[in-house]
Amino acid sequence: MINLNTYKHINNQQSSYNNPNFNGVTEELGKKFTKTQQEVIAEFLKDPKSNWIAGDLPTSWKNKLIDKNEEEISKIIKDVFMLFRSAIKHLKPYNAKKGTLEYNQNRANLESSRLKEVSRFLTKGLRHFGILSDTNSVNLKKLKVTGKYINRGYVLKEKGINPSLERLFIKKFKKINPLSIESNTNGQYSEIAHGIYLNKNIKNEHIARFYWGDTKVGYMVTKYETPPKHISPIVKFKTSYKNEKEFANDLLNQTGIKLEDVKSSGTPIGEYKNGEFYPAPKEITILGYLQTIFKDKGLYHYDLHNLNALIGTTKDNKPIVKITDIGGIAKI
Repeated sequence: MINLNTYKHINNQQSSYNNPNFNGVTEELGKKFTKTQQEVIAEFLKDPKSNWIAGDLPTSWKNKLIDKNEEEISKIIKDVFMLFRSAIKHLKPYNAKKGTLEYNQNRANLESSRLKEVSRFLTKGLRHFGILSDTNSVNLKKLKVTGKYINRGYVLKEKGINPSLERLFIKKFKKINPLSIESNTNGQYSEIAHGIYLNKNIKNEHIARFYWGDTKVGYMVTKYETPPKHISPIVKFKTSYKNEKEFANDLLNQTGIKLEDVKSSGTPIGEYKNGEFYPAPKEITILGYLQTIFKDKGLYHYDLHNLNALIGTTKDNKPIVKITDIGGIAKI
């Protein structure tokens, strides 16, 4: 059973970092795009007060602290980071390798029990810090995710009366060879650093919001984006349209993207044949447009595909086009 004493023990181990300022490494990572994992680690080493954590809490979470002064808020943010560190560590024993005794014996029940324990632990902690009301709770749920660099994916949701905390997606990384080239664009160090850089330098609604990451435990937190209401792709262009304007209306209705923005980015949109407009394949138009988001900063997403972006309609029938995975971004 996990309890707040576990959190307090870990927190007390950081006694040499009283009232840490988490903006040190965060600000530095936001100033420039780090090309290598070594560069990221070097920035953390310059800021021992960060305790290997970079980023910030969601605004909706910090809004609960408006009655606190700046020093108190800084302390609470640090405490929340340590709270989550304890919680994610508690899940670790059931991220076991296939074939091990632990994996084979009641793995589903064991992991389910840990998720419930962590949910109760986070609920108690967030209530203690004034971020969560006494009437509400938070629930951590494991998601079905696949990927070369992700070990587990979770969503954290508030439950209760008038929930107002933003839902979070927690990505637990697999360990990769730190000497490999892929560690420069994927994994806990690079993706946390690149998430911070994108937040500060590319203000675009089509990139999922990054919040914070813990390189010591190996996870990062972003805004949870509601996936399309069906498993199959939602966006389906007609073979042809009467004219470009008709296609522009369909594109806007299905994705929320304006055709003039796509055209101004230089992305192919289609062509006229026999008096009708034939759109380019949606993969070329939509994913091509999303790539141009990075172009102005001299970046390219080398792993951008339909599994790393949500393209479709939410359960609320609202169009969504959102890049949810930033692993694979590099300088051109």
